[in-house]
Amino acid sequence: MRRLRREYQALPKGYYHLCTDGWKDGVLFGANRQYAAGVTSIALATLKYEVVVYAYALMPNHVHLLLSGTGKDCVSTFDLLVRRCALMLKHNDDPPLPKGYGFKLVPIDSQDSFRSHLLYLARNPYEKGYGIPGSYPWGSDYLLYNPIGETLRGERAGTMSSRRVSCITGCTDRLPPDWEIHTEFGILPKNFVSIDKARSLFPSPKAYTSRLVKDYEALLHISGALDETIDLSDAEVDDIFYSQLRIKFPGKSLGSLEVKEKYQLATWLSNKYGLSAKHLAPRLRLSEYAITQALNAKERW
Repeated sequence: MRRLRREYQALPKGYYHLCTDGWKDGVLFGANRQYAAGVTSIALATLKYEVVVYAYALMPNHVHLLLSGTGKDCVSTFDLLVRRCALMLKHNDDPPLPKGYGFKLVPIDSQDSFRSHLLYLARNPYEKGYGIPGSYPWGSDYLLYNPIGETLRGERAGTMSSRRVSCITGCTDRLPPDWEIHTEFGILPKNFVSIDKARSLFPSPKAYTSRLVKDYEALLHISGALDETIDLSDAEVDDIFYSQLRIKFPGKSLGSLEVKEKYQLATWLSNKYGLSAKHLAPRLRLSEYAITQALNAKERW
């Protein structure tokens, strides 16, 4: 992690996806107050460092953050988040963060890559079953096409005493007077998340939602870069399987495929989408053993 930190700190100013390690044996956020403190940490980073935040998602055991800045400021953002999380865990007598708790910082080098990373980030709560897209309170994607993002109000920091601000946010830093603070959600993301770039990438709410739930190839590619896994549902596997069947063998039904063609399709789906023999066997009406043998000898297909 020390070597990676040095490499990250040397990165030039640009766009990045910061993803903290998944904590298998504990949780960063276990209650609304802890989530709100996590949001405050991200908000404070925009005041302390030269970073712009475009999106975030706080998951129980890890954090996704889409931001721009130098590598050094991105690392400082992670350090601030982890430092505040560690204090919060200690205050609540929760298990401490594991030693060497780290993160990944993935450069984003194109508009299409930015779009895909944004969708991946927003998909996280949806995939875990926490709600439909745009409904998760501890992510910023509800600012995109959900009216509640603009209508949700809080009290302006400039009208509150410093003691009250500190009590709600858990920080003693002076906040911009026009920032709004909600008693339940803390600092509202509309104050510090730059949403215009994200909105400009999608022509409509339908286009955004469709890509979020259907752009499997990009989502799987990003999950690999972050060392994460995407748990595809049976319906999603069916969607991938039958759409690729139509593309690879137009005009043919599954029943009309020859065995060799089934192996070709299995190899394609394994390479492109990571589908396993367990996924493919019932859909191709072949045994898992036969498909495994075909995948291990894929040069023949």
